[in-house]
Amino acid sequence: MQQAFLYPASGRLRLVTFLAAILCVQPAQALGKVESRVQLRDLDSSVMEKTVPVSVLTPEGVDVKKQSLPLVIQLHGGGSSRNELFGYEGWLGEMFGAGILEPLVVVMFSTDAFSGFLGDWEKFIIDELPVWMAQEYNTRTDREGTVITGISMGGFGSLKSAFRTPERFLAVGALEAAIEPTLTSLPARTRNSWNSMDPNFLLPEDKPTRIAHDNAEAIRASGLEIYLEVGDEDFINLHDGNEYLHRILWDHDIRHEYHLVRWADHTGASLQPRYKEMMAFLGKALAGGRHDPVELPITREEQAILERTTERMQAGERPTKEYADYMGGPRGPTLNAHFWNPLRELADDPDMQRAYATMPPTSFEAYKAFREQQAKEKEETDSDRPGTGM
Repeated sequence: MQQAFLYPASGRLRLVTFLAAILCVQPAQALGKVESRVQLRDLDSSVMEKTVPVSVLTPEGVDVKKQSLPLVIQLHGGGSSRNELFGYEGWLGEMFGAGILEPLVVVMFSTDAFSGFLGDWEKFIIDELPVWMAQEYNTRTDREGTVITGISMGGFGSLKSAFRTPERFLAVGALEAAIEPTLTSLPARTRNSWNSMDPNFLLPEDKPTRIAHDNAEAIRASGLEIYLEVGDEDFINLHDGNEYLHRILWDHDIRHEYHLVRWADHTGASLQPRYKEMMAFLGKALAGGRHDPVELPITREEQAILERTTERMQAGERPTKEYADYMGGPRGPTLNAHFWNPLRELADDPDMQRAYATMPPTSFEAYKAFREQQAKEKEETDSDRPGTGM
């Protein structure tokens, strides 16, 4: 079921195809008791100078007045409203019940149908809404307890706010975010602007791609946890913009998780499992993220395991189950680092200091020029070192 909507003639005239998320992420038959509930509230906003309709999802059986829980700010898709949150109630309850998500509070609010969460909406999201939620639901206001997420237009808005103020959010998750593959603007009636009668209605400085580019250092330094995903058959070609943002983050060495989902469109049955994956990521971020860090040096027991394994491999025998189990456990990355570090430390490449490599072009001619330039720069660097110059 799809519908087409137009932005009003005030400069936001835009034709978009969408499925209201309350329809496209309806839960499957619940496996047990639904462990969450949704309340409808009104927030008298001084920022927006009007009453903002709000919905709040809380986990069943948790007294939020006695336990301060993390806050998830959920931005709805284009043409939708706060009622979208009712579509999440069942499967979020299942995630609570299964222990995939620790207890948290989700808030959603209604904006104009295609607000883009622009202008004062961003100030409302960053400054006013978290304070109101803390007052009404005792939610956390610290960065480590606040995440933001959204679908389509909501994905756009969540990335925009998180990239602009990464010091305010621990994590951001964007499901098929409505973003374009540009740092400026696009000409009309192209692959990524055909659904827009005014491709220039967005200022470049409001585009998540541009904000990520311009604010890369602050985003990288903040440690903002970022989750991007989009279907590779998105009917309005949002996979192009999301792929472009992924490449910007990669090139600027900003850690993130990115999923290009095969066979997935902008609507349909794929959305609920995709939404669950994103929420699981945000839950892990709130729980501290990585659970198996590299912590050298290794222990004597671990050294003995490696020595026994080396002897077996040199004799042409397979590693023991003991070794396989250890490598698959929380200390596996530490043993792996211990094994490879002697070679890694011999590497003479500035890219070793990056999280992600500086990637070569994919066309062969450009690739050859890239490698030649790399070799020239390395030669110049080597000649500048003491004892190597003429």
